[in-house]
Amino acid sequence: MVPKDDELENIEELAELEPVEKDAEADENNDAPVEPLEKIKERYKKLLPLYGGDIASAMFQICYENNYFYDEDLLFKKFLKTRDDEVLAKLPEVYIWEIQSTPKYENLTFFSQLKKDNFNKIYSEDLSLLDLNEEDKKNRQQIVSILAYDPFKNDPPEERPQLYRDLAGMLTDAMRKDIPKQKAAVEIVRNYANIGRYQKRVTEIMSSGKTDEVTQDELEKLLSFIDKIQKSINSTTKENGFTGGKAVGSAGRGMLSDVMMQCEELGYDPGITNFYDIKTSAAIENIANISWKAMLNQLNLSDTDYADILSSQANIVRKAQRIAADALEALRLAKEKITKEALLVELENDYRRKGISEEEIEEFTKRELELHEGKDS
Repeated sequence: MVPKDDELENIEELAELEPVEKDAEADENNDAPVEPLEKIKERYKKLLPLYGGDIASAMFQICYENNYFYDEDLLFKKFLKTRDDEVLAKLPEVYIWEIQSTPKYENLTFFSQLKKDNFNKIYSEDLSLLDLNEEDKKNRQQIVSILAYDPFKNDPPEERPQLYRDLAGMLTDAMRKDIPKQKAAVEIVRNYANIGRYQKRVTEIMSSGKTDEVTQDELEKLLSFIDKIQKSINSTTKENGFTGGKAVGSAGRGMLSDVMMQCEELGYDPGITNFYDIKTSAAIENIANISWKAMLNQLNLSDTDYADILSSQANIVRKAQRIAADALEALRLAKEKITKEALLVELENDYRRKGISEEEIEEFTKRELELHEGKDS
């Protein structure tokens, strides 16, 4: 077990402990300098408290400094499992004796364990996490805790942050044992990533201004791929009960904004009025602006996300334009009716001043209203 910094009570103190001087005599098997046993025991006694009493970590350090083969299975099964104080008191001497006297450990050393392939694998795994910010690491940890593995471990480093963000937004604790839904979520996220790649190429082609046949064929194929992948996403989303293809779960349900949104969708008039008043208040507008800026600072939107946003905004604008046009027409008709009624009242009063009877006035007014309604229809 490789000791970790957070296992030490005082890592600065450990760093100041220089390994004891090496004996001039060399080991016959590997030419590595060998510590006198008494000095090794003294060193072990100093290391043990610095590792918080972690025997395995202290033994690992002893083996590293003296090039003894480190076998954690042997250490635990033969010495630590029994928790025999008499045996533990003889460490590291009994471990070293076991290593030196057992034939299978012959010619094996600590550094012979560091195979190049294993070392590269360990190093590359650590390096792959260096490009992730803290939020990305949290998303990755959430994914690993639910799926028990990292599905994007071998993906291009520049794509992994977005993949982690998308998948973390889809996974819920209820999916820990739902393998089909887990795989569906990963498939959806990967498909969105594929759309992003194709969309990026489409943007490049559109920006280039090329109109030759080869370019147009490529553009048509890309758009066809995007369409097919989107249909696959929609199908997988529907079959597995996801919402909107990405964000799922019950986050926000029952909150004020959710209740008010339901009021608007269900046509509950007091709720709609209240929703309008709140949305148009200066305080809420300031809060919304601050929140939106904060979200933009944290998000790293892909080309696909921008395309989705633009499409959604276009639909919102078209809907708003239709509502505004209908409202303007209704307002025009209302104004016309009010003006007509005001003119009729004025005309009735004028007839009365001229001595015309109420029956005649009523008959005239009725004809005017019928004529006006006929024009409207």
